[in-house]
Amino acid sequence: MTNRAVEKHRRRKSLRWSMVRRLIFGWFLPLFLMICGVIVLMTKNVLGQVEHTILASVEKTVEIMEYQLKDCETASKDASYKAVIMQHYKAYLGNKNGTGFEKELRKYLTEQYGYDDNCRAALLVILEHPDISAYALNYSNGGTYQDIQFFNTKAREKILEVAQTLDTGTTLVGVDGRVYMVRNLVTSKFVPYAVLALELNRDSLMKSYTGIWGYADAALYWNGELLVPGTQDHGEHREHSYDDMVSALGERDAVYEYKSGGYSHAYRRIETYGGIMVLLVSLDNRVTYAELTTMQYVFLILLVFMVPLIIQMMRFFHNKVTVPLGEIIAAADAVREGKLGIQLVNEEDNEEFYQVKDSFNHMSQRLKNQFDKIYLEEVALRDAKIMALQSQINPHFLNNTLEIINWEARLNGNYKVSGMIEALSTMLGETMNRKEAQFHSVAEEIAYADAYLYIISQRFGAKFRCEEKIDERLLNVQVPRLIIQPIVENAVEHGMDITTQGRLEVRLFEREDGYLCIEVEDNGHLTAEDRKRIDKILSQDAEMAKEKRVSLGIRNVDQRLKMIYGADCGLFIDGNEEDYTVSTILLKMDIPSEQ
Repeated sequence: MTNRAVEKHRRRKSLRWSMVRRLIFGWFLPLFLMICGVIVLMTKNVLGQVEHTILASVEKTVEIMEYQLKDCETASKDASYKAVIMQHYKAYLGNKNGTGFEKELRKYLTEQYGYDDNCRAALLVILEHPDISAYALNYSNGGTYQDIQFFNTKAREKILEVAQTLDTGTTLVGVDGRVYMVRNLVTSKFVPYAVLALELNRDSLMKSYTGIWGYADAALYWNGELLVPGTQDHGEHREHSYDDMVSALGERDAVYEYKSGGYSHAYRRIETYGGIMVLLVSLDNRVTYAELTTMQYVFLILLVFMVPLIIQMMRFFHNKVTVPLGEIIAAADAVREGKLGIQLVNEEDNEEFYQVKDSFNHMSQRLKNQFDKIYLEEVALRDAKIMALQSQINPHFLNNTLEIINWEARLNGNYKVSGMIEALSTMLGETMNRKEAQFHSVAEEIAYADAYLYIISQRFGAKFRCEEKIDERLLNVQVPRLIIQPIVENAVEHGMDITTQGRLEVRLFEREDGYLCIEVEDNGHLTAEDRKRIDKILSQDAEMAKEKRVSLGIRNVDQRLKMIYGADCGLFIDGNEEDYTVSTILLKMDIPSEQ
């Protein structure tokens, strides 16, 4: 080591000891006891007791309210599932006995909802006979006949209007401080014939919130409308708008907002029943911040002493920590983007960052050397794996095709035979791959699959039908060879019952995220046993020695696509809404640069 290098090494100081000296002489001794007291007091009494406790309490009480609403929803569903109301309705349509019908309805509603603590009243309206309605009151939690009058005079029209767009779901409706859970009762053809409205017990619904620390009042909003107003007269509470709460929440679900003066607020957003519910809880600052005044005075004194320290420490950390770290991070980002071998200028005067930069430079250079050494080997190995997978295509299918052509030649004229021979010629040309190309256009790949489908259609005639929905703008996109035909063959051999009526649909389009998507849908049903077999075939650890050729084909397609494009691409087989089997080939629009 030269004298100059030795001198530079001596000038480099330990970052740890530089920080310790400044802490001891600049701040630690005079302010140690005060800082410890303020930090402990602030952390324990302000952050711990106020924000965390309040938000946790709000979360728990919201869960309780959601359980109550879920119980009411379950109770409302019983009116549909038990079909008692439907039976009485059918009887009424037969005998037109409206009085008896209403009596039976009131009896059922009383048995079902008259003793539910969460319900104040249950009301039922027959849509085609609006003059026929029934109700049940829960006298144990304050239900009175005035609830029925209020429903008929103020709430009925709004609830029926909401029910027209409700279908078979459940929603909430607020009318002048009363909360109704509304759902349609439908026939077997899902046509609404009645509307059930449960007036919820507001006191029971909001009772859990009184246990929040510092609770003063609470209000509930539903889709921007006041569902449950506050019970007390707080000036800030009255002036608090729904837009203010939404703005305070932003993208968060729960927020605690401290306001100087009498009351602070906690907000909680709840997405349920196809809408957004916002809870506003007002908190008495005299309770939640009883100790805040004392801490504020202590903190002000602490700030006066901390100003010089903050300035000094900020300059120190900027020059000795932030700047060197920024250089290291920028270099690391460059390596991540592929700029291997990048070197940092290392003139640090502290030991820690000097060693970090020196180690980074060695690592970067070694990584570049290693990458240069193995890059071509990795590409060659991947290409070899792809060619090995492609070579597993078995000519057994072609033999079967020749037998079909011979059979057709004996029994029919030459036109059908000619067409099958042309299709077979197309398949033979693609399979042999004389140009040894790994990629070709989508149009060529579809032509190969069409040749196979033509042979199948000639074999099974009217029992097989195939449709294609192809985005012609994608016909020139380059894709790996032999990826569609194995999937189509798998659908024909295993997916559909072609002996009765087989239907196949091939779709090609570009997804919104930029991926090229090829879907093969057949009218076969994907059973649990089929799903287990498919997962086994597509598994990386599957033992394929005993599998059939078609199974090997779909596995090869999946593995080739994953090796070429990455793990997010490949073959995915699942069922759709019609319970048909859909095989999806997902790949990227551009060929990877390594190819």
